Amino acid sequence: MTPSGAKIVVLRQRSDYVRLRRGKRRGTESFLLQSMPNGRSELRLGITVTKKIGGAVTRNRIKRRFRAAAREVLATSDAVGTDYVLIARPGAASRPWPSLLDDMRTALLDPPAS
Repeated sequence: MTPSGAKIVVLRQRSDYVRLRRGKRRGTESFLLQSMPNGRSELRLGITVTKKIGGAVTRNRIKRRFRAAAREVLATSDAVGTDYVLIARPGAASRPWPSLLDDMRTALLDPPAS
């Protein structure tokens, strides 16, 4: 839950992922973040980890780490009304937890440089 009490909803529709390709992008060492306002009173999050990154165990581990980091970082923000997609990069599985949290804070909370 975010400070406003909104729950993080999981993106499940392919059309949402495709729509977010046109949104803002922010790259970090562990992932690429795509974001766009959703016009709703909820925060939605999607995670993409391709087979290029590794086997099923590695991909699931990355998704669990991303969900935990996003919950921790988004709990301190008020990002309701936004859709986010995290696309994993190869170093995401071995990235130390504090560095992953820093990447998440940088991407989610800091405005992108224009």
